[in-house]
Order: sequence, then structure tokens, then C-alpha cells
Amino acid sequence: MAVQHINPVIERQARLLAEDNRKTEPDITRVFWFPDESEVRLVELSDQMPVSQDEELHPFYFRAAPKDDLPAPSAVAIIRANEFGLLKLPSHWGSWSDAFEL
Repeated sequence: MAVQHINPVIERQARLLAEDNRKTEPDITRVFWFPDESEVRLVELSDQMPVSQDEELHPFYFRAAPKDDLPAPSAVAIIRANEFGLLKLPSHWGSWSDAFEL
């Protein structure tokens, strides 16, 4: 999926969530963002997570919370570092090569 334009509101929220999640969960070693025009999509790496049982990425979805400076819905998945690039992504996320490290 080629991203022609990165929505600055979505990027700002992605960076904010990545920073907050790292602060609250020190076991997160890396955070990757899959750019989208209307939703924040993050994959966070932590070897404290159990190994995937079905080789698929299962993000948690959150509604937008404008009052908390989160104007867009978000999806966050935490996986083991050795699963990065191997798990099957949700079909609308594109491919692993679309991810940017934050």
C-alpha cells in the first residue's frame, strides 16, 4: 500500500501514543506505525508477550477520544520481536514494509 500523503493529525496521535505506551510499559522495545488516513495503527514489540497461537496480528481497537487529544480511532497490537514481519496483518493494513519505526 503506497501512502501518498501522511495525515499530520494521525501521525501526531501515533507518536503521542507510542511515547505514552513506552512510558507506561518499559518492556516495549520498539514501536512501528502503519500510516493510514483515518486510523492510528501501531505494532509494539515486547518479549513479555506470549507467542502468537495462530500466526495472525490481533490489534486492540480504541475509539477516538477528542477530549483526550486523540481525535482518531486507534489499533494497537503488542507482539514478540521475533514475530515482526511474520504474522499475518489485518487485510486493510497493507504489508510489513509499510511500517515506519517511531
